[in-house]
Amino acid sequence: MPGFWTHRAASNLMSMCVLVLSCALLDGCNRTKYRRAADRESYCLIESRETDPRWEVPIRTVEPQPASRMYFAAEQDCGLKPQDDPAAHQYMDYPDGFNNTKYYSKIGDKGYTENPMWAEFLPRNNEGEIELNQPLAMDLALLNSREYQTQYESVYLTALDLSSNRFEFDAQWFGGVGADFTATGEDLGDSRFLDVTASRLGFTKNLPGGGQFATGVLNNLFWDFGSSGIEGGSAALVTTFTQPLLRGAFRYVRLESLTQAERNLLYSVRDFARFRRLFYVDVATGYLNLLNRLQGIRNARSNVENLRQNLVEYNFYVQLEIKSQIERDQVFQQYQNGRSSLLGSEQGFAQALDAYRFQLGLPSWVPLELDESLLTQFELVNPEIITLQEESQELFISLMEYLPPTEAPRSVLQSTFDEYREIRDRVEAFVPEVDEELNKWIGQLKKVEMASLSADDRMDMEQQVSYAEDVEELLTEMKDALADRATFDKDLQELIHAASAEGLQATVDPLQVDDEERPMTPNGQAWEALQQAIGEQLRGELADLYLAQTLVRLFLIEIEPHDVQQESAITYALNNRLDVMNSKATVMDAFRRVEVAADALESDLTVSGGVTIGSDPSINNAYRFDSSANRYRVGVEFDGPLNRLNERNVYRATQIAYQRASRSYIADKDLVANEVREILRQLELSRLNFQIARQTLVAATRQVDQTQIDLRRSSAADSNLTLLLLGALDGQLSARNNLISNWVQYRIQKMNLFAALDMLYLDETGHWINEESGWEELANFHAIDPDYFPPQFSDEMAGIQDRASEEEDGQSVSDGEPELLPPPEMPPIPELIAP
Repeated sequence: MPGFWTHRAASNLMSMCVLVLSCALLDGCNRTKYRRAADRESYCLIESRETDPRWEVPIRTVEPQPASRMYFAAEQDCGLKPQDDPAAHQYMDYPDGFNNTKYYSKIGDKGYTENPMWAEFLPRNNEGEIELNQPLAMDLALLNSREYQTQYESVYLTALDLSSNRFEFDAQWFGGVGADFTATGEDLGDSRFLDVTASRLGFTKNLPGGGQFATGVLNNLFWDFGSSGIEGGSAALVTTFTQPLLRGAFRYVRLESLTQAERNLLYSVRDFARFRRLFYVDVATGYLNLLNRLQGIRNARSNVENLRQNLVEYNFYVQLEIKSQIERDQVFQQYQNGRSSLLGSEQGFAQALDAYRFQLGLPSWVPLELDESLLTQFELVNPEIITLQEESQELFISLMEYLPPTEAPRSVLQSTFDEYREIRDRVEAFVPEVDEELNKWIGQLKKVEMASLSADDRMDMEQQVSYAEDVEELLTEMKDALADRATFDKDLQELIHAASAEGLQATVDPLQVDDEERPMTPNGQAWEALQQAIGEQLRGELADLYLAQTLVRLFLIEIEPHDVQQESAITYALNNRLDVMNSKATVMDAFRRVEVAADALESDLTVSGGVTIGSDPSINNAYRFDSSANRYRVGVEFDGPLNRLNERNVYRATQIAYQRASRSYIADKDLVANEVREILRQLELSRLNFQIARQTLVAATRQVDQTQIDLRRSSAADSNLTLLLLGALDGQLSARNNLISNWVQYRIQKMNLFAALDMLYLDETGHWINEESGWEELANFHAIDPDYFPPQFSDEMAGIQDRASEEEDGQSVSDGEPELLPPPEMPPIPELIAP
């Protein structure tokens, strides 16, 4: 029985090996290891596509960060059950009445649908609010935006698809064991037979030329537990090879799926790199639009406050019968309309803020406080000056309560005089501030070369020079008046304390108080002098100071013009836009599909072969191979192209798809060119409209100032003056809104231009890093794409550039060819900053 024991030992050894292998496989095949393996390969594939700084993306995991609202710690593989809808849950537990609760009832319930700790990571101030500025808005969006997360997941899924296509050409191992027990007889005693088969132990490998190679070991062990007690086995080593020679025989056919997957990952990485830029533009645009709305609310509040002050003044004039009730009602109606408009603006801002929270991925309950530092430059007047205007008006109205023949007590006159001097001291303190700002403005004007400006810019600059001279003259007059205030205050103080009418008359003359119209008491003359000092001089000085600072600060806000040649910008975009690169590549994809479809029209001719090395079943040793049991096979199979209707239709469809792809690529280039042209026009339009808004605001502010002066000097009702005042206030509000709107639009269009050229470079944290240097890079780019612009156009552009150079330099320029881009196979764009 030595053979029997040898065979049994071998069988036991084989069984142990199978058991050990099974345990190893069970230990290795778990969810976490599979997930980590997929992550490693996908991240490596994504990084392999970042071969150009123009489409580099930051390294990150596909899972959200721990501070994100979407993060779930340690729940990728074996997490808790999410919350479910009660009505729908019953159909999960009992589908069609079957009890399906056993498995899911063992999994715990999760009491939340989002990361419960995410709010702890929000950067709050002491009041619990988030002071939101533009960089922080971008940080929050990158952390919590659902759209951004979905876009990166798309890149990851594309990498997974590529890994599957690559695996198709790897050696794919397989192995398995099967057991079959058979018993016969009434009491199962006639025969009892156990058959153990290792039928799947080997590997297959697909070849890039269309062939396939496979090899495997087939083992069969059996035991007969009947009376004979037989045990034995057999084994075979099987190797096969197939190779098509016509249809599907070549690498360009067999590798098409892998080729497309490789290219798709590049497309996906490029798409995500471009998406990051557009995402930044969207977030920044949303923030700037909020600032636009916020400044609009400020302007509306200022307008309502101006109307309120005028309404108070009109109410007082109506009591004095200086103004009519109709004029007062006109002001009141405009005041109520302003309040209604302000309420609507505040409501619109609240809705826009909620929409922006959603864009950032935040719930509506998160308290946001916008950083208004960018709006500081639009504070055209120091708020303290506005406060002084309100105080001077209140002081004037309180004094007018003692309009003759009512006499004001001397104590009231003295307190009014003291308050008047205190306000005027504060007015005087603001003159150096405005003077310093004026000198800064004049310094800017002196640096401008008028000859280099366009007609529109030259006209605007000439207006600025004229305004600066007016403000300088106005401040000089104000300084002279303030220098004489000591004498004026002394005379006014003596007038208040004068004891006799003769003494009063002596002090009234220098103040130009006219007492010939009616006899005046000493207090009446003092009241008249104070009324002129406050109502005309003080309020006039404040109005002049308001106008002067408005003009100075208004023109300190500047938008620099940038000379960008339209054709060069289009060329830059066509050779730098990532979506255009992808569109160009899809034309080649469509062409390849035509060739692959054409291959399917051919005949099938396949050769195959196989070798089987087996064991002699008559020998009781399953692992002893015998040449007498070997089998060799060689075959050939041919299938003529007798039925290729479907293949014919596919081939024709791919030809049409190829033509469509070519047209789409041409259309994409035209769309990019149109987009760049439109943005450049909008950019220049916003800049010119900003200049116009400044000029309009100057005119409206002057109208308001002059109309208020005319109204205060008018002693009779004049509805025309009232209408002029209301129209001027409305024009001032409109000009202020246009000013901030065009400034915001210019910044938005600037970002749109950089994004349209795909030169909006972002750092790893998603922030713009070449906002200033990008203009210089674009200004130094003068190439014209010969593939898009025809040669005759290039010649015309060269002539235009030469004539422009002659006019600018005063020298002749030799004729020559325009600067063209390098051939397509060479890098068309100079070395770029890493995005």
